Amino acid sequence: MVTETRRGRRGASTLGCLVAVLLFMAVLYYGVDIGKVYWNYYRLLDEMETSARFAQTQPDEQIVKHLVGIAQDLSLPAEAQRFTIRRTEHPAVVTIRTRYSVDLELPFKRRRVTLNPVVEVRQ
Repeated sequence: MVTETRRGRRGASTLGCLVAVLLFMAVLYYGVDIGKVYWNYYRLLDEMETSARFAQTQPDEQIVKHLVGIAQDLSLPAEAQRFTIRRTEHPAVVTIRTRYSVDLELPFKRRRVTLNPVVEVRQ
């Protein structure tokens, strides 16, 4: 006759796995929103740097128009579309800046983050 022996299982590994999966999902859920904000920030910063590099051949109005279009494409707030361009002669430096705030949904609270992208390129 064959007898079955049951080995005791505590269930701790199943619960531990569930907690790990829930923690991973929470980090992923909130990380996507935070990542999107900073991804858009760095894309705008890259466009500002490119515009500053080619600023010698373009008037300020054309640069601002281009950057406003980029900010609209990235769905940034209206305040992000207020770019200031400063040019100096000696040494030849082009500075482009803007400032805007976005709201982040974090666990149990809402946080307002102010971003201040500034690019300074020596010609």
